[in-house]
Amino acid sequence: MLKELHKITSDPDKSFDQKVQQLLALGCRMFSQQHGIVSCIEGNVYTVKHVVSDDAGLQPGLQFEVANTYCVHTLSAGHAMAYSHVANSPVAVHPCYATFQLESYIGVSIQVKGQLYGTLNFSSAQPKVDQFTEADIDFINLFAQWIGIEIGRLQDQQQLERRFELQQQMEQLADIGCWEVDCVSNTLYWSTQTRVIHEVPDDYVPDLDSAIAFYPEGEDRDKIVEVVDRAMREGTSWDIEIRLQTYTGKLKWVATRGRAIMENGVCVRIIGAFQDVDAQVNTRNALIEKKNEAQRLLIARSQMIGKVSHELRTPINGITGMLQTLVGENNPDIIESRVAIALRSADLLVRLVNDVLDYSKVEAGELELETVRFSPKHIFDDLYSLYHPLCDNKNIELDFRVSLPEGITVSGDPGRLTQVFSNLLNNAIKFTAEGGVKLTAKIKQEADNAFLQVGIIDSGIGMNERTQANLFVPFKQGSASISTKYGGSGLGLAIVKELCDKFNAELRVKSSEGIGTQVHVNIPLILAQSDVTETTEDYVAPQNTSFDALNILIVDDNDINRLVMESLLSQLSINADYAVNGLEAVKSVQREQNKKPYNLIFMDCEMPVMGGIEATLAIRQSQRNTGKTFIVAMTADTSDANRRACLKAGMDGFMTKPVKLEDVRALLKKVAFPEMNAFQRDNA
Repeated sequence: MLKELHKITSDPDKSFDQKVQQLLALGCRMFSQQHGIVSCIEGNVYTVKHVVSDDAGLQPGLQFEVANTYCVHTLSAGHAMAYSHVANSPVAVHPCYATFQLESYIGVSIQVKGQLYGTLNFSSAQPKVDQFTEADIDFINLFAQWIGIEIGRLQDQQQLERRFELQQQMEQLADIGCWEVDCVSNTLYWSTQTRVIHEVPDDYVPDLDSAIAFYPEGEDRDKIVEVVDRAMREGTSWDIEIRLQTYTGKLKWVATRGRAIMENGVCVRIIGAFQDVDAQVNTRNALIEKKNEAQRLLIARSQMIGKVSHELRTPINGITGMLQTLVGENNPDIIESRVAIALRSADLLVRLVNDVLDYSKVEAGELELETVRFSPKHIFDDLYSLYHPLCDNKNIELDFRVSLPEGITVSGDPGRLTQVFSNLLNNAIKFTAEGGVKLTAKIKQEADNAFLQVGIIDSGIGMNERTQANLFVPFKQGSASISTKYGGSGLGLAIVKELCDKFNAELRVKSSEGIGTQVHVNIPLILAQSDVTETTEDYVAPQNTSFDALNILIVDDNDINRLVMESLLSQLSINADYAVNGLEAVKSVQREQNKKPYNLIFMDCEMPVMGGIEATLAIRQSQRNTGKTFIVAMTADTSDANRRACLKAGMDGFMTKPVKLEDVRALLKKVAFPEMNAFQRDNA
């Protein structure tokens, strides 16, 4: 039935009237009824609009009182009504039964744009053999809904056609929103629509002196005065869009057209027309602005692609170039030197990729902060260890003056804080050739609030005012010479600004060209509740460590990734088993469960057959009553959503690709020596 309904309603070659006739015929067959009617109801008058019936006297245009039809019950109920045998129902006393002896009926109201239009109903002089069903009610509701929508569409189409006709009349200076100036008697006439456009009271009397005041002083008033004066002098016409301020103070755009009527070279009358085009002009201006914005975005995106492409080539060239020169090289010192260059290039490549990913998150509004407990002091210890060798290589001083209370812990996102200070330090060191970089850090407490106040001061090249104005704009790096000499994507400080906004932090920059730059960050922190039972000790690895007790499984569908992990583990004298998808991993875990269970699994997330998250869920399900296996995500997807999904599935850690040897070694120590460094699962 639905297929036949769709066939009727979607036929492009049939008119609305033809489709309604077919629907009524379909309904008569479906409901086993003699008469199918679409009515229009106005007040208490029921008018037949469309009909299919074996009664020749039942024709379109026939009218009844609504109260004398079964439809009055449908309208009263507010939903579809059906009677299979009227004689056995309360409706048997209705005048319609007495007059027409209709024994069965099903009907529903037709709504057009939320208003009652009429009814769709089917009736018959014979009782219906079987009862009307819920499916019958659903079908008649569907019929009525389509009819109501189509009637509304036709009404809109007719209205659009009327508007088009009115527009043509306006173009011919028809009597819609018209006005006339009698230059002989100095009188002004406004039509009703012109009064509506000007939003004047009913008793308002327009005159020549006050009419000009409806145009705002300045460009709009000067423009209308100019075209009217020229028309009066030369007998010309005009057609302009201009702003008009209505009697109520509303500013709107109108299209005004007019021409002067001359007699013997003298203007005796001016006739014209108004059209309210405020919505059209605003829409057009909005579209123009959107077009301009789209063009700006396309230019920015093109610049971004070009910039990133250029910046990617430098580290890739360093990696591929050094690897090519290693082929056939036997000198250990040369090999070590070139591998170091390749590794530095790889670090630069990872930093650039991370910046682009973070900027993409910023653009998509997906940059999120985590809340975990941590010690701020550890952030600055790590930063000093990271950047001190770089400063030594440049022969500049790195001065850290960190004054933080012993044992203080806070709640926040240490990773993003590290990113803020790392980007700022990286910039300071990059642009400093002599002197040094100084970092100061302290915590200022005010009642229950705490603020981490960090200053980074360098003696580098500094910035002029123009560069400072674009400091946090993506892909902006001052002059072309700066970008050429120092490189970089121009994303680091833009990300710093976004992160500071996320932290509700204050970020201030002061710089002088040729002297240096000062950056001050004031970040609100949440002090963690003290826990007297908790002790924190720095982990000291044993002098002679062994990972012999570890049974490790590497799960990754990529041959190169598995080879990388095999090479890294071989440097630690560790062998591992390998699986190419999650299903193989689950089978391997089950196979080894009663032999030598895996106590560490490196799990890729995106794999064919079965992904890492699904595999982790399956492994955790099978290990409910057995020993613990640590599962660590090993993925290139660094998004917060992916991290949360991994941890929710039961993974214990999150390691991003490219994987570094020191990260693998640190993780192995946590698993192999839990009594000395408890493995703590990351917070989701």
